[in-house]
Amino acid sequence: MAVEKITISFDDLHSEDVEQKLERAEALEQAHKRYVEQQAAAPLAIAAGKSSIWHNTVIFMAVFGILGGLFAWGASEGFTKLVPNRYMQMQEMDNRRMDVITRLNDGLIMEMEAESQLQQIYADYPSNPYAKILSDMTLTAEQQMQAVGQRLELDALPNFVHRFVWYAVVGVMFAFMLAVADPLLSRNRRGVVLNGAVGIGLSLVGAALVGLFINKIYHLLGGGTLEASFVRQMIARAVVWSVFGMFLTVAPAVVMKSSKKLVIGIIGGAIGGFLGGLLFDPIDVLLNSAVMSRLIAFVAIGFLSGMSTGLIESAVKTGWLKVTGGVITGKQFIIYRNPTFLGSSPACEIYLFKDPQVSDHHSAIHLTRDGYEIEDLNDEPMTFVNGEPIERVKLRAGDEIQIGSSTFCFQERKQSVVMK
Repeated sequence: MAVEKITISFDDLHSEDVEQKLERAEALEQAHKRYVEQQAAAPLAIAAGKSSIWHNTVIFMAVFGILGGLFAWGASEGFTKLVPNRYMQMQEMDNRRMDVITRLNDGLIMEMEAESQLQQIYADYPSNPYAKILSDMTLTAEQQMQAVGQRLELDALPNFVHRFVWYAVVGVMFAFMLAVADPLLSRNRRGVVLNGAVGIGLSLVGAALVGLFINKIYHLLGGGTLEASFVRQMIARAVVWSVFGMFLTVAPAVVMKSSKKLVIGIIGGAIGGFLGGLLFDPIDVLLNSAVMSRLIAFVAIGFLSGMSTGLIESAVKTGWLKVTGGVITGKQFIIYRNPTFLGSSPACEIYLFKDPQVSDHHSAIHLTRDGYEIEDLNDEPMTFVNGEPIERVKLRAGDEIQIGSSTFCFQERKQSVVMK
């Protein structure tokens, strides 16, 4: 397609704008020639990028969520072995003790065998003060519970510190993997460092809040009490992980300073945490293994949090670019920021790495009341829409954009309010 010709009236000959119009026309013509030369000289470079399933937001977020769950499980088990928590040991001990008592009451074991198993349970925690209280046969059940309550008051601070560190260790693994997924696939090292650091920081905030209040919420909902039904116990634990999950998926939104993406991250993390949290108790009962229960539940929390976030993003997006040619063919960039910058600088929202034809801040996409517009930010136009060099034009669904060796297809679902 040829560059549109300009017309100059007789009055324009005496205007200072003539030279500017001629310079602009020449710049556009040169840009169009460069575009034609690029298309002819390097058609294979643009077509070389093959769409990869890993560039699908839902899939790569789910995969990185699974990795986060595996790392979280490994880190939590290592920490628990190195620094055992006496209160958690008491809970494990009490669960084992109640299992023995239940089997005794159901007639599955004899009283002598039950007594032997109970003594073995207490012996497994030789330095635990709660084991000494519960194994003291000189105390009545009421006196044992009173003694346990007094001990819990003494251990309030150590238990909080241990809960905080445990949730911090787990949260850092989840948050880091979910935060770096997108910049890592985009090969943006700056984004990996920035998103990862923010993710770690937010997970620590979440761990502190959970450590302070979540035990009270857990018990208020009926968790950790013998009177609570199994379903109520499940829901209480799921709520705990739903609250914690909100802090694990919002780092990219904080870095991007996007309120819309923040809401998406909060909802996705809450859904993943709740559904994954529901699995702890059923798996523990089914496999009779707290370790396997944590492993499966952690993987589920990561998988569901990542997948939920990706699905919600896809459902509510209004404007986005899909890479149709180049190194990251198939990658999708949802337009959150106004403006959204495209360029070779890692600070750009859409980072086009290692392309000598792309300037630091090459183009910008603006959201206006009338829709989306793309603006070229170079001295001479080097951004092409449907094969034509542009300075600033309105985008329509299906428009093809070329910047350097990368091509994009612009898609729009519906007009939305101007982003901030």
